[in-house]
Amino acid sequence: MAKEKLIKGEIPLSAASPGLKGTGKQLIDGACILLNIASTVTLVFLNKWIFKDPQLKRAQISFAIWHFLCTTIVLWTASRRPFNLFVPVRLPFLQMIPLCMFFAGFLILGNLSLALNSVGFYQLAKIMTTPCVALLQYLFLGKSVTLLTIGALASVCIGVGLTNSGATGTTTLGASVATAAFVVTGFYQVWIGKKMKDFAVSSPQLLLNQAPISVLLLAVLVPFFDTVPDVNAIPRDTLVALFLSGLAAASLNLSQFLIIGRMSALTFNVASNVKTIIILSYGWISEGRPLTIRDTFGIVLALGGATVYSQLSQK
Repeated sequence: MAKEKLIKGEIPLSAASPGLKGTGKQLIDGACILLNIASTVTLVFLNKWIFKDPQLKRAQISFAIWHFLCTTIVLWTASRRPFNLFVPVRLPFLQMIPLCMFFAGFLILGNLSLALNSVGFYQLAKIMTTPCVALLQYLFLGKSVTLLTIGALASVCIGVGLTNSGATGTTTLGASVATAAFVVTGFYQVWIGKKMKDFAVSSPQLLLNQAPISVLLLAVLVPFFDTVPDVNAIPRDTLVALFLSGLAAASLNLSQFLIIGRMSALTFNVASNVKTIIILSYGWISEGRPLTIRDTFGIVLALGGATVYSQLSQK
């Protein structure tokens, strides 16, 4: 990652609280991980609840705009005093547009996948992003893949296949959208790593440029693709869930930066696997689906393969 820019009174994210050691640092690190896990799990089930409303289900782009707005506000606040978590920079507008299109695409497809599929299928399909990223890096960036890496990725694919064989609440359309979602997400993750090097910026600096531009791009599409909901006809509890989902999305993004900045990307990947287990377990319980031996074996293969791949990718 490029060297972070420093100005008086501002502290880069990766250097936040450098004097904290021992128990104090461990407590803060643990709090960051817990915030990330809690916000992710909360966001998935809030979104599933929100998409039960037929009006909001037909307003996917507006929903994405809401999350982008919340993320922009939180990141902008985090970059200002008294927080000063990172130094904001302005990047070329035109060069940001293609990246923002992928950014908006993966979020919209992800939300649509959640709306069309069960929580279990949605979460397991997301795991397929890992082998997709590895394949794209091999095809477009020429990154070599060892036999051990191939084995880890094969474990992910087989595990997802075993578990999804009995998944409920999934249609052909839902499976197609889920596939498109993890492919677009894979392209986005590969490209974002390249752009961070090209622009010499950190992830929060890049995201603070992406989010508001994405809002502008999506706002143009709303009249053509969204059905504007009648707010008065939406239940009050659903509106509360909609508001809370924006806060959860912003907390998720901020906690991701804190984990990677204070610890490592590997720690973040391990936390992601914990989130997957929690979401899958709760999702299946809420759907009344019994956890079979085949499901358990599939989950162990998928999460084990993803964890091994994360460790190999850090070497």
